[in-house]
Amino acid sequence: MTKANVWMAVALCSVVVALAAVTCGRRSETTVVMPTEQTEEQPGALDPTGPTPGTGPETAPGTGTAPGTGTTPAPNPPEPGVGGTGQAVNPPQAAQLIAAQPEAQINLRSQPTTSSSAKGYGVVGDPVQLLRSAQASDGTWYFVKFDESGAEGWIRSDFINTEGRAKPLSQRADTSSSCEGLMDGMTVTAFYDANGFHLVRFVNMETNNTFDATLNRQGSSNQGQPLYQGSTSPPTSDRSYPVSLVDLSGGTPRSGSQVNLSYAGIEGSATCE
Repeated sequence: MTKANVWMAVALCSVVVALAAVTCGRRSETTVVMPTEQTEEQPGALDPTGPTPGTGPETAPGTGTAPGTGTTPAPNPPEPGVGGTGQAVNPPQAAQLIAAQPEAQINLRSQPTTSSSAKGYGVVGDPVQLLRSAQASDGTWYFVKFDESGAEGWIRSDFINTEGRAKPLSQRADTSSSCEGLMDGMTVTAFYDANGFHLVRFVNMETNNTFDATLNRQGSSNQGQPLYQGSTSPPTSDRSYPVSLVDLSGGTPRSGSQVNLSYAGIEGSATCE
């Protein structure tokens, strides 16, 4: 090989080496970005017992799952009327709260059960309207509305005089003097004024059922004492029973004097205040 050929070969090798170096250098500076694999979001497993998506009823605003809680709020208790709990009392019935203790506070419940929350309370004698009734394991419950406050809720029937209400005392009785006594599980109050005795009010001590007898003078008793007679029909009966009162004061009732009473064959007495 001639010198010229040798130098030519060396030159060619130099060029080849230089090109290789440039190419390798470029490759080392380039970052090859591989395409990211796209994965579709897989739907969760369907509950075979649940409704088919898109076929169930729409969720009304405010009744769906509470954000972040994972639980569905309980619906509000149904209001009285069509579709409410129990049976409608139609027309609504006038009634009155009762209890064994005159000072008792009677809970007004949000549902017809003693385990439900109390929305407030009523007291013995409060007038209410019966709007609905429902049967429970512990008896009958009534959805009531208070006449004065308008409050509504459930009260068990043993705290309600479902037979009606005590009639308000007449103006004459309100301004009269009275004699108080007991008769076979009942309290009794006899009212009198300058014209004599004119009314007797009976109250059943167990149920608080209240009923009255209007009295009229009917001569004198066998002992010559003023005799008054009348009749009354208790709320739980469709019969009328005789009532009589003998004024043992001789016609001048006053504080400390007494009267004898008879109702449906039951005898009793009362002392005037």
